[in-house]
Amino acid sequence: MAQTTIRAEAPEKAAPSSEASARGAAIYSQSWLLVIYDWWVLGIVSTYAWACSVPDYTLPWFRNNVRKGQHLDIGVGTGYYLAKSDLTGVQVTLADLNQDALDATKNRLVAEGKVKAEETTCILHDITRPLPSSLPKFNSMSLYYLLHCMPGPVPAKTAIFSHLKHNLTADGVITGASILGKDVQHNLFGRVIMYFGNRGGMFDNRADNSADFDEALREHFHEVETQVRGAIFLWRASKPKV
Repeated sequence: MAQTTIRAEAPEKAAPSSEASARGAAIYSQSWLLVIYDWWVLGIVSTYAWACSVPDYTLPWFRNNVRKGQHLDIGVGTGYYLAKSDLTGVQVTLADLNQDALDATKNRLVAEGKVKAEETTCILHDITRPLPSSLPKFNSMSLYYLLHCMPGPVPAKTAIFSHLKHNLTADGVITGASILGKDVQHNLFGRVIMYFGNRGGMFDNRADNSADFDEALREHFHEVETQVRGAIFLWRASKPKV
């Protein structure tokens, strides 16, 4: 497969939800943030604000749910989770609203020998809209630290599963992790991050809770497994209801 960046066609006027999504993704245009993201967000904040160590919880969860064949990573960040996983036999597709994040992730994975540039597809795409029809069915998908950045209540965020499930193979799995705002105990550090994250438009998760996420996942998938670690909601779903 040739090296590809797909720019999904957008409507003439972006929907309000897409504009809000873009605000959440805009921070990843800051090159300095991409440099410190792994240390700050996945190291300090995840461990001490969210009480959910990445090496102990979210990274093993990710690794256990990446399947051989076609894998789609949505909301790529810096590519940390892919870079820390065994991608032997995995064909990676990256999807994000931010071109800088796509470029940084692909370059990292290529530099670390995880993927070949010519075999990696990048999609500049708003995931609230259906994926381009040219894409294959995926054996696995991942959405890490993405849903809490999406605008609206849980039912609005999880509406994406109504179309993503059609892009999974019959035995495919979709997995993710998200910061909860409700029905969890945030420490002082976590409350500060929540306040500034929501005020600045990076987050929209004050009302996000595990019960609503679990219900939405079960609406679209026959098999759902979830757990809460600190303030982080971890989930995997398979056997899409199509």
